[in-house]
Amino acid sequence: MKLNLFKRSMIFATFFGACLCIALIVASLGTTQWIDAHARRTSSPMSSEGHISFGLFEGRKKLTLGYGWRTHDFSVKAGTHPARRWAWCGTAGQLGAALVSAGGACVLAALGSAASHRCSPKPLLISNSLAVLFTLGAISVWLTEYFLRLQHNVLSDEDLANTWSSDGMADLGLSFWLVVAASISALVNIVCIAIAAAEGRDADTIAPALEEKVNGAIMLY
Repeated sequence: MKLNLFKRSMIFATFFGACLCIALIVASLGTTQWIDAHARRTSSPMSSEGHISFGLFEGRKKLTLGYGWRTHDFSVKAGTHPARRWAWCGTAGQLGAALVSAGGACVLAALGSAASHRCSPKPLLISNSLAVLFTLGAISVWLTEYFLRLQHNVLSDEDLANTWSSDGMADLGLSFWLVVAASISALVNIVCIAIAAAEGRDADTIAPALEEKVNGAIMLY
């Protein structure tokens, strides 16, 4: 049975949703605002100021004691990241899996919208559901680490020894919210697929009934 225009349009719309999801995840991985934090020295809070921002792979630290900023760019990896190893690996790994899932959804949407006959929406639904699952997993891991550790400290041992503190001065940054947006994008795709599938079921119900009426009319004639 051929795809109707509405169902084809809904499936094609998920192609753009999957592309958006991929772009948002890539942007979150490539930017350095997973955490934005301020810092001060407990020994001289009025004359000191600091700002620390970092992503999953790179970060920047700016500190001043009132007579000039010291800026330090740093690379972070498991073991040296302000987040603990399990949180860093869990977040990065699940984002990688979400990226693969969204890529699969993108390919399936392109093939499904180009197909002249109806195909099962199940693979497309599964790939988008996996994208939602993995992005939500990454969000959950990062939020857990934020509330347990990062909101209290994002500084190195050397900075802590010099009485610097970021306790209560760290916030979730733009890079984190990009992942939230990616999860919403994949979720919208699932809604579109569900609508398209429902439209297909309605067509399957109506078509046989219409065919039966036409056949009956022909026989009566």
